[in-house]
Amino acid sequence: MLDAYLFAAIQVIVDIRSRFLFEQAVLAQRKTRTLSVNELCALMREAQAASYGDGLEPSTFHPYMWIAKPHYYYDTYYNWPYTFAHLLAIGLYASYVDDPDRFRPAFDDLLFGAGMATAADLAKPMGIDLADEAFWMSSLDLLRRAIDDFERLAPSSV
Repeated sequence: MLDAYLFAAIQVIVDIRSRFLFEQAVLAQRKTRTLSVNELCALMREAQAASYGDGLEPSTFHPYMWIAKPHYYYDTYYNWPYTFAHLLAIGLYASYVDDPDRFRPAFDDLLFGAGMATAADLAKPMGIDLADEAFWMSSLDLLRRAIDDFERLAPSSV
């Protein structure tokens, strides 16, 4: 179960970030010219390297991901909301763990107001400032703890 949770989190946070970085680079360069297939593949490799760091062998990068995923051709920055929402949900859970009694009524208000206000405005009554890096770090801290648990529990014979 922990493996599945971490797999999904890494997919949404690390892989989706690579797609965001790719899209950012393409949109910046497309302002002045058309990009070749080789240039698009190079941008995808660069985005994957920046996102995965040393966590993924460069030989396993998928330079043609920009062809495999139609998301790039829908709306601009289609992928980013997945990462934002995932980290927001984890941060909300961290707030719940910190003070469940205070969290519950504020969360009901957040859900009630969804679609009628910005995420930042919805989070304020919960005592959450989405511009505060500490909130986002609390999300990543929960993931770090889950990774530590996984490393402790997983067999080391792999």
